This record gives sequence, C-alpha cells and structure tokens, in this order.
Amino acid sequence: MMPDEEEHWAKLLAEILLSPKIGVAHVKLVGDLISVTSQVDMAAQRRHPGFPLDEIVEYDEMLSPLEDAYQAAWRAVDAAPDRARRAPELQRLSSALAAAVEGIADYAGQRGLVVELYRFGGSEE
Repeated sequence: MMPDEEEHWAKLLAEILLSPKIGVAHVKLVGDLISVTSQVDMAAQRRHPGFPLDEIVEYDEMLSPLEDAYQAAWRAVDAAPDRARRAPELQRLSSALAAAVEGIADYAGQRGLVVELYRFGGSEE
C-alpha cells in the first residue's frame, strides 16, 4: 500500500468510527480490519519469507476491490437521508468490512503468515 493510500484508508476508517450513523458491530469490524491489515503490513515490512517483495503488488491488487467495496458501502450509508434508507446500507457496510477482514486473513494464511483475528465482530453482535 502506498503512503497516500494508507492515509486515505486510515482517514476513511476514522470517519466510519466517528460517525453516529453506525453501530457497535461496525466499530468491531473496523477494529478487525485495522488489526489484520496492520499485521500483514508489518510482515511485509519485515520481509517475512511467505511475503516476498514481489507479492506486495499481488496483495495490493487483492486488497483494492475489498477496499472499494467498503468505501462504496460507507458512501451509501453516509448519503442515506434517513434511518429507513440507511438500514440496508449499514448491512452492506457490515458485509463489506467482514469480507475485507476475511479476505486479508485468507490471503495471509495462504502465504504462511499467522495473523491473529480478534473477532471483534463476534457472536455478540
């Protein structure tokens, strides 16, 4: 991930976290996303054997559609004029955030990287 993209990623997640439009489940999913992304980023920076430099490009390509999905979902939540119209968009946001968490964790696992999933968004949702 390029520095400008990281800044945008962090800014968007902060915007989601600070919004009164979301619920606890969304906060938990954002926590999961920050956690797994940070763990994979640290492994890439340390040049973990399962994550050589040439795979960073592949990682970015895998991550891009996942990021696009939760960004689009967030824009729809933010643009919804009332609670009734926001409800289905909040579900879409939950699904997109969960897909990003799972996608990153799966990608890491395929490369032998051990990422700890805290499952902030676990069964108590």
